[in-house]
Amino acid sequence: MAEDQHLKKSHMAIVLGIGLGVVLLIVLSLILTIVINRRDRRSFLRSKKDPDERLRSLDAVAPICTLEKWWTTTKGSLGLSEAVDGQFVCAVCLEQVDRAHEIRQLRCLHVFHRECLEKWFLGDHFNCPLCHRAYYASNTPPRNDYIWMV
Repeated sequence: MAEDQHLKKSHMAIVLGIGLGVVLLIVLSLILTIVINRRDRRSFLRSKKDPDERLRSLDAVAPICTLEKWWTTTKGSLGLSEAVDGQFVCAVCLEQVDRAHEIRQLRCLHVFHRECLEKWFLGDHFNCPLCHRAYYASNTPPRNDYIWMV
């Protein structure tokens, strides 16, 4: 009988230990989530304060010009024939880019409507929307990073 009581107490201690461990993990996960969200919110608010300044930094890596001007210089440097038509679709909005539209060209030679790439960039995306090649290094960590816990 005494041995059964001791066995029940041992099982109860194990169950309580596991239960307290799970509760502790949940509380630590919540605290970590709150801290990360606060940090991300501060970074987000900081990055939204000066969009004009941020866009000026984008000019260095993705200059603005018209599609017509870009196409005439690029077609010649790539050695393409006159038969190539130069029809482009913006991969962000999926609309055709007209010759008179302002575009931004990335180092990977992908072009996008100026407004589309600016919205993409201001959303803390620092890679090409089409090929995902990095075109800009952020000074602050992106606000959409995640910590995975297993």
